[in-house]
Amino acid sequence: MDYSKAILIREFEKLLLDQFSKGTLNGTVHTCVGQETIAVAISENFKKGDRVFSNHRGHGHFISVGGDVKLLLAEMLGKKCGISSGIGGSQHLYNDNFISNGIQGGLAPVAVGYAYINKLKKNDNISIVFLGDGTMGEGIVYEALNLAAIYASPTLFVMENNGYAQSTPFKMIKKGEIKNRVEGFGVTYIKTSIWASDFEKAVLEAIAKTREGQPVFLEIECYRLNSHSKGDDNRDAAEIEKFVCIDPIHVFYKNHSAKAIEYENSAKELLYKYLEELSAEESLSSMRKHISIFNEKADKEKITSEKIGKRINKLINEGLDIFLAKENSLFLGEDIMQTTEHTPGNYGGAFKVSEKLSEKYKNRVFNTPICESSIVGFAIGSALNGYKSIAEIMFGDFLTLAFDQILQQGSKIPEMFGQKVELPMIIRTPMGGRRGYGPTHSQNIEKHFLFIPNTRVLALNSFYDPKNIFKTLYQHNDILTLIIEDKISYTKEIFWKDLKGYEISKTQEEFPTLIFSPTKIKPNVTILCYGGMLDEVLASIDDLIIEEIFPEIICPIQISPFNINEVVNSVAKTKNICIVEEGSKYAGLSGEIFSYFVEHKIQINKAVRISNESLIPCAKEAEITTIPNKNIIFNEIKKFIYE
Repeated sequence: MDYSKAILIREFEKLLLDQFSKGTLNGTVHTCVGQETIAVAISENFKKGDRVFSNHRGHGHFISVGGDVKLLLAEMLGKKCGISSGIGGSQHLYNDNFISNGIQGGLAPVAVGYAYINKLKKNDNISIVFLGDGTMGEGIVYEALNLAAIYASPTLFVMENNGYAQSTPFKMIKKGEIKNRVEGFGVTYIKTSIWASDFEKAVLEAIAKTREGQPVFLEIECYRLNSHSKGDDNRDAAEIEKFVCIDPIHVFYKNHSAKAIEYENSAKELLYKYLEELSAEESLSSMRKHISIFNEKADKEKITSEKIGKRINKLINEGLDIFLAKENSLFLGEDIMQTTEHTPGNYGGAFKVSEKLSEKYKNRVFNTPICESSIVGFAIGSALNGYKSIAEIMFGDFLTLAFDQILQQGSKIPEMFGQKVELPMIIRTPMGGRRGYGPTHSQNIEKHFLFIPNTRVLALNSFYDPKNIFKTLYQHNDILTLIIEDKISYTKEIFWKDLKGYEISKTQEEFPTLIFSPTKIKPNVTILCYGGMLDEVLASIDDLIIEEIFPEIICPIQISPFNINEVVNSVAKTKNICIVEEGSKYAGLSGEIFSYFVEHKIQINKAVRISNESLIPCAKEAEITTIPNKNIIFNEIKKFIYE
């Protein structure tokens, strides 16, 4: 055991608490005093290419695997030169072999996905994910264990069992044995403690087994000598004193006092030197603002809409094929494989979008369990390890189960570490009703995912070839991109309607906006729609023209962040705007557009929103009257113009 490193970690943690008491540190800190030897023992078996996935109590993990101590201290002090530029603070650290996040268990599936890519690369590198005992209450941990076992992902789960989940004794919130839970997934379980004579041997065994290409769960009993964070401790003082006496570092001081004091003095000298040097460094004083609605002019070009006789789902399939043709790509989701060794019949996805891809790209296109959150987490991990990943969520309604991974991991990783971290990943999902699937399989819930920082939302439509989108995403994507696909459109042919009297143009952007403009008469209303609603709007055009209503239709593919330029240009001509959304209009895209109009003093005569404000029923007649369709759109716009 390298006690010089263990004592350095302890002195670092003690320095942080001292600086907090002096008011020079902001926020909070969770020290690992008492648990340092775990990180050190792990680090002695750590090799280049391995990666640690840590948590809120991660300073020791970071230092033990070679993290820059000065930059870590700078981060605690809120300095721009800090390891995360002062943004991440204590819980959010990053370098080539380390990442941490304070969301309990959130990085577990990310670690599994990262390790799976190491397996595809055929190296012997592993993921090491640290968990506290309290984290064993998080369902995502068990999803991650299951995925690691199924795919033989070389992931070492290290449970630092200090007996307390913040202020709650672990024995109060645990039933059964952790061993039984872990082995229920077919994962190797090893248990030791920091006081055991074979502690280091057990750690070595766990890492060696993981390098053989299997997940391992290592439970290490330990004790946290300090409070959960800065001073919130409700434990019995006599209990704490008992563990102080058997603390490995305390015992090292007793048995090797001269050496221990040498290590301590050396650590203090280094840390206080860093502290003095950092006093002159600039503190982080401002943050980049995210612009969700912007007005940026783009060149336009006319496009043709000649029918090519291909359905949308087939074109998406071809786009995925182009994407996956490159070796460093991955596609996972529920029921996406064509066949399996147990099911010889053809499947290829609930909507046949992934047809035959699993046969063509073995080990890179595969079925998952039902675990939406970990499907997304796995994709995040594979993207972090250099693979361009696609996660399919079978129904858009199920995205709520993955929201934590999207918001707390996918959207924050590219920015919260103070450096650009590329995350080239896609989440594909069908949304929308009109199939009779009822309240939990028919919703358009995209508004809950709009305007999340570092996240792009695209909505496919039937007048733009989706192959182009997948080509662009393979070449240029570096952030999480959510693609919404309309269920009804899957079986439609692209360019299904012959638009007489209209020309179609598109902006020259990576993900263009389509503009449908009348050729011989000035438009008198702007209709903004996206996704499946484009078809309903186009279906209403002929009836609207009979009523001398001549719409210009704006249909963006990228709806977040949103370029409002073409909407503003159109409204300048028509002075009237109708926004059609399949989901609820409240707190959605249309609301932000109208807020922009008000804030920027854009003059309009009339405005109306057409949307769905009801649960979506299974009953066919009720569903038809609930979701905006061509008849509802026609009647609402007619009333809007003439009343």
